[in-house]
Amino acid sequence: MLRIRFHGRGGQGMKTASRILGSAAFRAGFCVQDSPVYGAERRGAPMAAFTRIDRVQIRERGAIVRPDLVVVADDTLLTDPAAQPLAGCDAESTVLVNSTRDEAALRQEVPAYTGRLLTADFTAVALATTHALASLSTALGVAAACLVGLSLADSLAGLDDELTESHMSMAQKEANRQLAQTVYAQASSWAPVREREDSRIAETAPLVEVTFDPPRLAGPSIYAVGNSPQRRTGNWRQFRPVLQVERCTRCWICFVRCPEAAISLDAQEYPVVDYDECKGCLLCVHECPTHAFTVEKEVR
Repeated sequence: MLRIRFHGRGGQGMKTASRILGSAAFRAGFCVQDSPVYGAERRGAPMAAFTRIDRVQIRERGAIVRPDLVVVADDTLLTDPAAQPLAGCDAESTVLVNSTRDEAALRQEVPAYTGRLLTADFTAVALATTHALASLSTALGVAAACLVGLSLADSLAGLDDELTESHMSMAQKEANRQLAQTVYAQASSWAPVREREDSRIAETAPLVEVTFDPPRLAGPSIYAVGNSPQRRTGNWRQFRPVLQVERCTRCWICFVRCPEAAISLDAQEYPVVDYDECKGCLLCVHECPTHAFTVEKEVR
């Protein structure tokens, strides 16, 4: 059995990437299981998806504890305590990271990981081919399919299964197919992921004992301060809004519309962004009538 774990943020399409891989493996004649875990989180929050591939019926369920392949959609997730994409990875694991940085730079952030680490800027390839960030799911799903040894024909068939259910135009679907072929050719230079010798042994996740808090402590309160600082929503951000003060007319629209109350006003009534709470939804960028906010790629 091969166990593949996808890590991303809400809106990056990792649920779709896992489905593309699962559909491709099914087309190739394998038994497949894929399931996402994202709870009630909002756009930008860390999420995961799990895909299992085997030649026989899969009876294992739940989260993947010891993955053979981990696909990470955003390198800022590597050190995010809420995501922990490297949890359970060992020397036999392969980690594929979508990043503008090379392997040496990423290993400095995760020195404890000793397995194979692959990196490529799939975002740039997706934007150059389809002009849409949403196609990142196509790139990472097909890259994973190539790494587990599936053919290009099966990968494209799995992609077509997912595109059939979408509302894309024919031109958009063809652009995604072109992206899939480009990414598959790029990923073909990497050695495929090998099945572990003990892969038939079922995984067992450690049990977690949940403690009980009395209602007075655990119950919600309408007077309670919002929990965005405790949730570290600033870690959800891929792109940050940056105010160009000379364009700002102090209309307060960004201040009023910010869903996380991450924008306050200074003494001169100019907006100030609290990047510890800003989740990077970029609503302020779209709502600003004078385009006073620019967008910058987040680098941590």
